[in-house]
Formats: sequence, structure tokens, C-alpha cells
Amino acid sequence: MKIRNVLPVFALSGLLLLTACSETKNDRTTQNEKLIAQNVTPSETIKEKLPTILEFASMDKGFSTLTSAIKVTELAKSLEDNGSFTIFAPVNLAFDKLNPITLEKLLKPENKEQLKAILNCHIIPNVITKEDIVIAINEGNGSVKLKTIGGTLLTATMKGDRVFLIDKMGNGGNLVTTDVKASNGLIHTIDAVMMPKK
Repeated sequence: MKIRNVLPVFALSGLLLLTACSETKNDRTTQNEKLIAQNVTPSETIKEKLPTILEFASMDKGFSTLTSAIKVTELAKSLEDNGSFTIFAPVNLAFDKLNPITLEKLLKPENKEQLKAILNCHIIPNVITKEDIVIAINEGNGSVKLKTIGGTLLTATMKGDRVFLIDKMGNGGNLVTTDVKASNGLIHTIDAVMMPKK
């Protein structure tokens, strides 16, 4: 009789134990699922922060002369802003084509307005890709005028598969690397320094 009374108790205890284990397992699974869900970051939210035009130039030794010139002219603030610019960025080799004495004078603080006028010949106040320029050249029967923030008109033509820019003084240079994205615009490198009309 005692055995009969004990068996239902064991059966009930076993059932409760199985249910408790099952609930504990479910609780753990739910907790783990929550943790996994919390650790997954949607891919669209992972975006690499692009440097500004100035930050990009500052990081590349090939633009050390351009970076120095920007700092002398106080154009740094403009090129760090959230505006949209296209810069035809002369590489060091482009500046090396200038007379060394002329370049040395230009980099002095007292000549910053003259240097600023030169740098302004390289900046367009909106974003223009190489493709945009090529399309405009084709639609313009082989050339197109690009107006810079300094008011200088650069003539863009094609030389082979490269865009070729000519300033009002007759200086010309190829766009070498194009469509480099910055947080505030695009960078096209150029192998010559554009000059404003005297």
C-alpha cells in the first residue's frame, strides 16, 4: 500500500522535473537568441567614414606641397566643411615643374592671396565625376569650360582616354587618378598647376 502511494508521487515529481528542465532550456534559448540578435549589426549601418578632401591630402605624402599651400592660404576650413567640392589636386611633381624660387615665394604668408588665387583655379563648387566631364566634352564638340570657385575658366578636352585641362595662361595637365571619394566631394589628381589669368 505504501508502494502504491509512493509511485504517483515519483511520477508527479518526474513530470515536474522534466517540465522545469524544458522551461530552463527554453529560457536559455530565448536568452541566447536575444543576445545573438543584439550582437548582430545590420550591414547597412556599417559605413566607413570617408576623410574630407583636406584629410585625404594630408595623409598622402604625394600631396605634401598642396597641403602646405592650403594651410598657408587658410583654405583649410573650406575644404573641411560639409560642402560639395571637386578638386583637381596637383601632386608634388606638378608643383616641382614651377620655378623653385617662385614656389618658395608663393608659400610665404605674405603672398597667401596670390597663392589662394592659384589654388582656387583647382576647385569646382560642386561634384563633377570624370564621366560627367567626358559626357560634357562629347556634347560640346570636343571641349567644355569648367568654372572654378576663383572664377577661372578651365578648358577640358580629351587626350587619349584622359581628361586634359588647360588654363587661361595655356598651361595644361592630365587628370591622372579620378573620382577619389571624400566626405565633402571628389578628388581628381592632376600633373600640372593651373594658373589664373594675370
